[in-house]
Amino acid sequence: MSTRRKPPAALTARNADRHALYEASVQRPTVIVGFIEELFEQVRDRQPVTLREDFCGTAHLSSTWVRSGPDRWAIGVDLDPEVLDWAEQHNCLPLAEDAERLTLTQGDVMAVSDKADALVSLNFSHWVYHEREQLLAYLKHAHACIEPGGIFVCDAFGGPASITPCVDERKFSDFDYQWEQVGFDPLTHRTRCAIHFKFRNGSTMRNAFEYDWRMWSLPEIQELLVEAGFGQLGIYFESEDGFIADFEEVDDEAWVAYVVALRD
Repeated sequence: MSTRRKPPAALTARNADRHALYEASVQRPTVIVGFIEELFEQVRDRQPVTLREDFCGTAHLSSTWVRSGPDRWAIGVDLDPEVLDWAEQHNCLPLAEDAERLTLTQGDVMAVSDKADALVSLNFSHWVYHEREQLLAYLKHAHACIEPGGIFVCDAFGGPASITPCVDERKFSDFDYQWEQVGFDPLTHRTRCAIHFKFRNGSTMRNAFEYDWRMWSLPEIQELLVEAGFGQLGIYFESEDGFIADFEEVDDEAWVAYVVALRD
């Protein structure tokens, strides 16, 4: 006698996993891996082997990096033990024997000295540094943790829509993702943001993630990278067709940029 499997329960605010929702709605690790590969081909004429992901969260990018090649290693660093436990269960263990090539480190990124060919700080995580001296210290540390000939990649967002209180919504099959610009202080560039998830049964997971950042401009980031010792810089903007360097083709109301710096 056969038994029918119960259909999976519909997602609701009660049963949904906020980290899984974040990965599904925010992250594009395969795209980022391809971007890093393309950068290395352009500027170094070789492929990178090791990746360090600072403020790694669920280490989705790190695990994807390990999956992208049998000789690739990744280091994920985050201060939050809860999210690293989640990463261990959902992104490290599924790698099976390849999990030995992924190291998850709980601690302050400033206290971790592991080196890599490519070091990334994405999802605007470095915006936790509100003071110039703090961000400069982090970038100097990042420079010291990159192998000679390696690269550093960080991101930023901007445009008029990014400083105006609003809610931007994107629909997925089982839920809606909502990005809220809660507030912006023009005197300090302190910005507060939140992510909410809304489900088909009408329930909402409010403030699944909350952020208290300083919004750093692209000129400020570039100046600090040079001061930290980095060489040639490049800026690429997110678009539906991938990454582009021409700002005239970008929606100037709201944009996401990736700043790339080289370590000689």
